[in-house]
Amino acid sequence: MSGRGKQPVLRRVALALAIAVAVGVVLVATLDADPSPPHRAPARVTSSNGTAGGASSADVAASAKPPICGAQTASTLASVDTTVAQGIYTAETQSPEVGTDAAHVTHSQALLSALASNNAADVREAVHGIVYTPHWHIVRLRVLKAGHVVADVGGPDVIAPVTGTLSSHGRTLGTYVMSVQDDLGYVKLVSRFIGVPVNLYRNGSLVMGTLQPAPSTLSSGASVHVHGVSYLVQLLSAQAFPSGPLRVALFIPAPSRATSSASCAAVRLAAWGSVAMHIAARLQPLSAHYRSLVKVLHDTTGAPAYVRAGATRIAGGAVPARLPSRGIVKYGGSSWAIFSWEALPPARIYFLTPLA
Repeated sequence: MSGRGKQPVLRRVALALAIAVAVGVVLVATLDADPSPPHRAPARVTSSNGTAGGASSADVAASAKPPICGAQTASTLASVDTTVAQGIYTAETQSPEVGTDAAHVTHSQALLSALASNNAADVREAVHGIVYTPHWHIVRLRVLKAGHVVADVGGPDVIAPVTGTLSSHGRTLGTYVMSVQDDLGYVKLVSRFIGVPVNLYRNGSLVMGTLQPAPSTLSSGASVHVHGVSYLVQLLSAQAFPSGPLRVALFIPAPSRATSSASCAAVRLAAWGSVAMHIAARLQPLSAHYRSLVKVLHDTTGAPAYVRAGATRIAGGAVPARLPSRGIVKYGGSSWAIFSWEALPPARIYFLTPLA
């Protein structure tokens, strides 16, 4: 799959739309939305003129126009993109869904009985059944006994291995290596959620990716040029199946002059907003997937998101009814910048993004 020209253009369009929302609104309002303790007083929205419900406040003061991001724009975009790509990878090894899939393995009586009786054929049959059970998400499973592979079923190019012990009644019967994601699936998620090219490398050789021809020599923070487009390279560490290092290379297209002319806070907010809109575009019809959107945003970014229609909550946790459409929100002991848009009126999506 080639990244020739198309992805940088899509990324710039998404950023342009997001910056149109973000520029000049980062410090408009402050809201204390921390839901704990449960009986605390209702939160108040503080406008930029320092008043809330008739009471004066100095939480947010009018300030001069912030400096443009300029030369820091590419690294600001890269910080968001790498956080999301790392979040996607981490979710493939530590999410509740992964825990559920691991339980399918460790609680399989067919597998445990086969291991206990040293029946290799039955072990292979049990492993095959686990991998190919409909609606489970295990793409490869390797079972070992005394360090020797007894069964190995699944796809050839797999990422993010999860390991564990197989035991029964306190007796260790063997170990397993499991994965819930293959290389192609991870590449698709990253490129679709972030909108930038991504390649996977192992031992210096390309495994697969979306930027072709693939650069062979890479270092984080360096620039590469492909088909006349300049990219900032960001490298992440991952693991191949069953073990061994894998490098994830993100290629962040050089930002446009308009993007670089915004403040770094606006650029960062727009980058987070671009991710949210990319994910929302993949969940169609969106009105039937609001809960999935909130969950995916939280799982991949660690940030909360909500969908509301006026004071009516559609998806997401409990928040004050006066959640503003823009500004800074205090939540869970941290401050977040709000990116929101009205995707399907009257429903509005609120995404609380990290300030740094």
